[in-house]
Amino acid sequence: MKKILLSTLFLTSLLTGCSSSPKDAAALPSTWAVMAIDGHSEPVDALPKQPELVIDNNLTVTYHGCNTLKGKLTLTGQNLLTKNLASTRKMCIQNEQAIVDGFVKRMLTGPSDYLVNQNTLIISSERHTVTFKKVK
Repeated sequence: MKKILLSTLFLTSLLTGCSSSPKDAAALPSTWAVMAIDGHSEPVDALPKQPELVIDNNLTVTYHGCNTLKGKLTLTGQNLLTKNLASTRKMCIQNEQAIVDGFVKRMLTGPSDYLVNQNTLIISSERHTVTFKKVK
């Protein structure tokens, strides 16, 4: 019985340790460069300029890729989604750019999980993950 109780307490502390903390949300405002899609850097490496995600202190998000996306982040626990996401509709000739822009847009329209770990931001859904590196 004692082992079960200790195991339960240990698992509970692990699970609650994974929940969102104010520190995570406070680390979001910054400029983030897209580094990888689903762990692969090839689509991003093929671009002439790395797309950037800018999150300000009011949690307004602006993505600069072929198209520009802009909206207001809403955080709930470890989930984020962007309300009223507006987008330009340029025709992106480079296939890799369209792929990267599409993945970022899907992650922002969420709901998606997010994790901030030092200079890395990871936004993920059930199927995909976009990894960002802090620029500023």
